Amino acid sequence: MEEQDYTIDDLHEAFRAYLMGKFDGESNIVDLYVETAERIIPNTLNDYFGLQLDSIYDLRDGEAVDGLRKRIKAHPVLRNLDMSVEPRYTEVLRWYRLFLRAVNTQAIPIPVHGEQATADAGNFAQEKAPAATTQTTIFVEGEAELQQPKEIRLRNRQLRQACMDYYRSLHGGHLVCECCGFDFSRAYAISDEYIEIHHLHPFAQTDGPHPVNALTDLVPLCANCHRMIHHGQGGNGNCMTLEQLKAIYRGIRYDNKQMI
Repeated sequence: MEEQDYTIDDLHEAFRAYLMGKFDGESNIVDLYVETAERIIPNTLNDYFGLQLDSIYDLRDGEAVDGLRKRIKAHPVLRNLDMSVEPRYTEVLRWYRLFLRAVNTQAIPIPVHGEQATADAGNFAQEKAPAATTQTTIFVEGEAELQQPKEIRLRNRQLRQACMDYYRSLHGGHLVCECCGFDFSRAYAISDEYIEIHHLHPFAQTDGPHPVNALTDLVPLCANCHRMIHHGQGGNGNCMTLEQLKAIYRGIRYDNKQMI
């Protein structure tokens, strides 16, 4: 997007109007997308990627937005989180990128704050009252993307296995979450023992090859606890300690001896 003297309010109103047009006036859905874009996504990008975004509208380059979508898809934690939330962060960013493209090509006008919108802009931003029984269920997907060369920092599978073997020995042959005690193999009829392995010292903050102790630097966590520990403190990819995570956990503490 070419640099314009748009305020955050200008872009907020224009983005919401753009989505209203795309989602047939379904204001509840549009409000959810806008809230995700304006409140949740900047905090998530700051926490995991160390960005300093005050607002989603600080991003005015469509290619930069697309790059962040790809980083989310490649991130070991955010990829899973993105698949479990609604609306998905990558889906919201995709609509925001299309919005920037429309603005840049002047397909939609953005009235400068305080000015009257043109007739076209008024028609574009006009909202239709949603029907009481109508729900939008059709979205756009299947967009082609070019795979970009990137540096991949490899994890050592032997470390994961050594960590699993150690903690399995502590729990009578089972793998459980070291925060809440959840045991996937007992809760679900699955043949494997699913668990996620957390680096107590964030992997993303290390620089190049480095030694890792499978017994003291790694810990098994369930998917929920793993996401929460990475929710971070202070951004820049920081995460809680295991002790801090346990201190704020208020859910069920599973007693695996009682599970069938």
